[in-house]
Parts: sequence; structure tokens; C-alpha cells
Amino acid sequence: MQYDNIVLIGFMGSGKTSVGKALARQLYKNFVDVDTVIEAEQNSSITDIFENKGEEYFRSLEQKCINELTQKTGQIIATGGGLPIYSAIPEKSLIINIDADFDVILERLSAKERNKRPLLQDESGARALFDQRIDTYRELAQFSVDANQKIPVFIHLIYDFILDQRVL
Repeated sequence: MQYDNIVLIGFMGSGKTSVGKALARQLYKNFVDVDTVIEAEQNSSITDIFENKGEEYFRSLEQKCINELTQKTGQIIATGGGLPIYSAIPEKSLIINIDADFDVILERLSAKERNKRPLLQDESGARALFDQRIDTYRELAQFSVDANQKIPVFIHLIYDFILDQRVL
């Protein structure tokens, strides 16, 4: 099947942005991060949007953003961790799950990074959220990559999958 875009999903801090940028360079495609687009359009951080306008408002922004982004083709799109849970990803998108264990995610994120993510600030609550979401990520994806290893290793696995499937 021919896909219009590659959409990366996974929990916060799993490596979607790092992987997306690297894949975009290798495949000569445009990289777009949904959270970055929303922050630019709202002229506000995700944390501030959550605090001032609420999660429901933010989720509506995510759905609008993914719908607009997938109108174009040939892109690598990194979603926020909640987007695949609360929003539909348009058809003709190859969905790749960046599947990292919760402890690996925490190791990768500095305290400063965690503070930028409203739902990660309480570790036990974040772990419960991770446990709630992980199966959905795996079910939605056409391909899941073990992201517990070094990032260049699993980027290579994704790249090989994309080339083997001739998806873009």
C-alpha cells in the first residue's frame, strides 16, 4: 500500500521527534512536530495551553493540526503522546509506534524536559498513564519498533522497514 505520510506515535519522551528528524534527513522528506506547530500557532507552550485553556482545548488543537498536516503528502509527522489516544489519524498514513519502556523514557528525559510536559510531572501518575496508553499505541501502529536501544539503532530498523515496504 502506498502511504501519504509517516506518522510517529508513542509515549511522551519516547523519541518521536529525534527519530522523525533523522528519518526526514535520510528520506529527504519534510519533518513536522505536531506540538511545535501548535505552540507556534498558539504562541504559547503546551504547558501553558494545558494550564490556561485545559486539556480538552488542547486535544481539539491536536485533531485540527493532524488533519491539516495530513492534507500534504510525503511528510514525517511526530505526534504528541496523547494524539493517537484522543484523535483519529487520517487514513493513508503509515503509523509507526516508537515503543520504549517507561523507565527508558525517564532516563532519556532531563528534569527540565519533564517539567515541560504537564502529564509527566507526577511520576506515578505518568506511569499509570503510560500503562493505559501502551496497548493502544501498539494496536494502532502498522509497525512498532523496540525503542529501548540506542536511537541510531532503531532509526535504522524503521528506515529498513520503510524501504522494504516502499511506503513513500
